Amino acid sequence: MTGLGRIRLPDMLRAGPRAVTQYTGTLLAVYVAQVLAAWLAGFTILFILASTFGARPLFDEAVDGDLVALLTVLTERTAVFAAVGWVMVGAVVAWVAWSWFLTGGLLTVLTERPRGRLETARVFGGGGAATFLVYARLALVAAVLHLPALYALGLGLGYFGEHLATAMTVGELVGPALVGFGPAAVLAVIASTVVDYARAELTLRRPTHGSLGAARAAVRAVGYLIRRPVALGHALVYWLAWMALWAAFVWLAYDHAMLGTGGALALFAVRQVAGLARMALKVGLLAGQVELTSTRPPPPRTVARVEPRER
Repeated sequence: MTGLGRIRLPDMLRAGPRAVTQYTGTLLAVYVAQVLAAWLAGFTILFILASTFGARPLFDEAVDGDLVALLTVLTERTAVFAAVGWVMVGAVVAWVAWSWFLTGGLLTVLTERPRGRLETARVFGGGGAATFLVYARLALVAAVLHLPALYALGLGLGYFGEHLATAMTVGELVGPALVGFGPAAVLAVIASTVVDYARAELTLRRPTHGSLGAARAAVRAVGYLIRRPVALGHALVYWLAWMALWAAFVWLAYDHAMLGTGGALALFAVRQVAGLARMALKVGLLAGQVELTSTRPPPPRTVARVEPRER
């Protein structure tokens, strides 16, 4: 284990590629699970829309960009779109719960560093099952931690809306967008980083500090981030890399003719590569957080006092 003051940002960044190359199979398995979950929801929505509007040319016109046709379809089949909305809500809720298991498995693998596929699969499944309820409790704490970001987002939307009403060009909206949404983004990154380090400690200390509560772990994470701002710097590098990857995807997909079967396959391939790269970035982020968390001092144990019986 590395000493408390020896972990630096380059050490955390190197831990990411090392984890991705060592557990490439685990990365691919998690990515496939994510894709299958998204496809299941997508095919369900596609079936609902196709069974309702498959024989209606008006729906084709709405998809092609006819605003009047779109409004007509929306007003005539409100129950159908309500069903689609509930499918989307159910898919999001199911994915959040599924992500608790996947993240717990990944963090356990990165913490224990098993060797071999069978051992890695065993550690992944056991870690995901053991941390599922712990992460569910932490999700309630995370919701509270994100309240300042949501409040700042509401203020930012109002500020941006005022400038949107008077803007004449897209360039005039860049400044108001940064001012309006920047504080909310910063608060959201801080809150998510606190949750990440609380989750990493709950996973790391689970065998010896199984009673460490989610709220207590979050409070300890806040104090640790104040003492070690390198954790926020590491998260900032992740988000900058994420935005660069998103910009590259937009550049590849925007204003490039992808017509016919070949174009559809090319666009599909670009999307999957971008999704896999984002998953690799996330695994690298978790690996760096585990690297830093391993140097944290453990929480003090609470020793129960047993009073002697009176004779």
